[in-house]
Amino acid sequence: MIFSSKQDVLDSISKFEGLYDVVRIVDPIKKSVEDKDGTAVHTHCYDFWDKGVPCENCVTSRALNENNTFHKIEFKKGIIYLITSCPVKVKEDTYALELLKDITNTGIIENESIRSEEELEKSIENLNKKLVIDDLTGTYNRRFINERLPAEIFFALMNKTRLSLIMMDVDDFKNINDSYSHMAGDLILKEVSEIMKSSIRMNIDWVARFGGDEFLICLNGANEEAALRIAEAIRQRAEKTAVEYNGNKINTSLSIGIYTLDKEDITSEELLRRVDMNMYEAKKMGKNAIFSR
Repeated sequence: MIFSSKQDVLDSISKFEGLYDVVRIVDPIKKSVEDKDGTAVHTHCYDFWDKGVPCENCVTSRALNENNTFHKIEFKKGIIYLITSCPVKVKEDTYALELLKDITNTGIIENESIRSEEELEKSIENLNKKLVIDDLTGTYNRRFINERLPAEIFFALMNKTRLSLIMMDVDDFKNINDSYSHMAGDLILKEVSEIMKSSIRMNIDWVARFGGDEFLICLNGANEEAALRIAEAIRQRAEKTAVEYNGNKINTSLSIGIYTLDKEDITSEELLRRVDMNMYEAKKMGKNAIFSR
């Protein structure tokens, strides 16, 4: 939907009143909510769910990224909500119109009436996780990167804090697959991902599979020195790890690039390009190396 002014968007909301329980305009990058009178509400969109952190499965960011309408289900205090999010464009700016509908006791959720609140909440949480978790490694996936990284950049700039990205891939991964099979390669990816997940701060940092044998770590509030320290710890642990497959011990190593954002207002695409370039510089150094600048 395209509007000539923000007021036009706000006026259109009245058409949905009575059909939905909550209707709001959201900025998917700032995670901010705009009230019906056109003023910014001093709350984050995810505050409604009482979680304290952005949603992992953010359909509002997805609506913005893919210019389409998306749906998901969430749970709050005994109520099951269906969330519909669609992009709305106001001149050069894009927002999302979020429509929340109470679907409790409608039969949409199987066996809802015989489940406890804890079981329902866990079931819905698992359903949402499936869309942003990599099946093989249990890390986040590329979709999560695309939806979360723009917000991380915004908050780092707004709060005047550092943001460091670490990108790494498994050295000679194609040779491992060719020599030992793709099953062996999968075991390597699982082992490496466990090393990375255990090396970062839960609920502050995150790790995602960027694609193939490449992984991305986002370190919120971390300067270059801290990122280097974490990257070196991961490199050393990977270097000392041997995966056993069909009687063979397969050694591995990582090439790692680091880029630290410091007061630069750049896009997530540009930030990913820079850290990716640094990773390939590490490979040029002879692999099993770290490059940062």
